[in-house]
Amino acid sequence: MTRTAPAEGIAEAVDAVARLADLDWDELGDAEALAATVEVGRVRSIADGALTALAERIEAADAADLAGWASTKDFLTHALGGRKGAGGSIVRVAKQTAGTPEVRAALMAGEVSFAQASAIGQRVSTLPNAPELRQQAATMMLDQVRDHGSDATDLDRGFRDVVTRLDPDGTLLGDDRGKELAERGAHLARHLAFSPDTVGGVRIKGYATLEEAELVKATLMPLAAPRPTEPGACGGDPDTRHRYDEHGRPVGANCPDPTCSHDGRDPREGGVRLWDALVEACGRLADTDALPHAHGTTARLMVTTNVDDLRRDLASSGDGLLPSGDTISAAAVRRLACDAEVLPAVLGGEGQILDVGRLQRLVTTAIWHALVLRDQHCTFPGCTRLPLACDAHHITHWADGGRTSLDNLALLCRKHHTLAHHSPWRVSIDPHRARPVWTPPTPVDTTDRFTYVPPRARPPTRAA
Repeated sequence: MTRTAPAEGIAEAVDAVARLADLDWDELGDAEALAATVEVGRVRSIADGALTALAERIEAADAADLAGWASTKDFLTHALGGRKGAGGSIVRVAKQTAGTPEVRAALMAGEVSFAQASAIGQRVSTLPNAPELRQQAATMMLDQVRDHGSDATDLDRGFRDVVTRLDPDGTLLGDDRGKELAERGAHLARHLAFSPDTVGGVRIKGYATLEEAELVKATLMPLAAPRPTEPGACGGDPDTRHRYDEHGRPVGANCPDPTCSHDGRDPREGGVRLWDALVEACGRLADTDALPHAHGTTARLMVTTNVDDLRRDLASSGDGLLPSGDTISAAAVRRLACDAEVLPAVLGGEGQILDVGRLQRLVTTAIWHALVLRDQHCTFPGCTRLPLACDAHHITHWADGGRTSLDNLALLCRKHHTLAHHSPWRVSIDPHRARPVWTPPTPVDTTDRFTYVPPRARPPTRAA
C-alpha cells in the first residue's frame, strides 16, 4: 500500500473538512444531529492527534528554534491562535504520550479526545519510571474510555483504582518513594501553572511530590493560622451577629467584611487562609535581599498607570497595566501604592517615555524600569517572554559608540538576544513611535516592516 505524502494528505484533509462549512445542519433529524456530533468530535480528535505528532517532530528537530521562535510552545500558541501558553499543553501531551504509543494511536484514530489523552498522559507520568507499568496503566485507562465512556474527569478520579489494581501491596510505589528525589516519577511530573480567566482572576494548578508539598505546607501553616480578635474589634456590633440583611449577610454597622460575624473569630476558611499565607510569604521574601538581583534591583511588581487616576478616589475608572498585558483596577493600584515605591515617568502623547532621570553609562535601575515600562516584554516578533527573562540589548553596541539610553535599547529574552547578535535580523527604534521595530532577513517585503515573517534555512525567492 502506497503511503500518501504528508503535504498531499494535509491538503486532502483540509478540503474534506472544509466541506462541513457547506452543510445544512437543519436538514438533520434529532438522532442524526447527535450522531453527527460524535463523528465531528472524532475529526477534532484526529486533528489534535496530528498536531501532537507535529509538535513532537518540531520539538525533536528544534524547528521552531531554528525559525527564530523562543520555543515550540510559543510557535504553536501563535499558529493555533490560542491563549498565551496554550501551545504548552500540546507539547506536554506529546512528551507524556511518547512512551505510551497506544494512547497516541487512540488519539490519532479519534477513539479518545485530546482532554482524555492529556489526563491519561499526565497521570501515567506520575508513576515510577518503569515502561511496562506505565503501559499497563495507560491500557487500563483506555479500557475505561472504551468500555464505560469515561471522560477526562472520570479518568482523573479513577486513577487511584488503576494504581491499586496494578500495585495492590504498594511495593512498586514504595520503592519509588525510597529513591532519590530527582529519580522519582512524581518529582519528574512536577509543575505549576497560572491560567488567567476573563474576569480578572487566575486559575492555579500544579503537581508535586509529598516531600515537596510538605515543605511548602510547613512553611505556610504558621502564616495560615486563624487570627482571632476581640469581639467587635472589626468594627461591627457583636450583638448583631445573629441578625442578617436581605442578602443573608451578618449585619454590622462599620465592619467592611460581609462574611464577618463580629464575634472575634477569623472569618476566613482554611483554603482562604492558606492562599493568604502564600501571598504573605512571597511579600516577606520580596522585602528581603534574598532574591536574585536583576539590573541592580530585586524582584518588583511593576504596574503602569496614569498619575491622575492614582490620585483620584477609589471609584476612578482608570486601570493599571501589568507586565503580562493584563489590567487591574485603579483601586487595586492604589492599594499596591500604599506600600510600594512610586517611580515617576513622564510620558508623551503616544506613550513615549520622555524622562526617567539621569542616564548613565550602564543600564541602571531607572533605565531598566523605563525599558520595561516601554517594551513590556521581549520585543522580538511573536515572543512574549516577560522582563524577568530578558536583557537590555544595545541596538548599536557600546563598543561601537552606542549609548546606554532608551533610544538605543530594546528588551530581548536571552534566546533572541543571542539571535540579534548572530543573525541577519535587525532592530531599530521607530522615530515616530519611539519603539523597537524588527526587519527580517532579506528578501523582505518592505511595505510592512511590522509583520513577522519567520526566517528559513533557505530564504524564499520572494517574501511571504
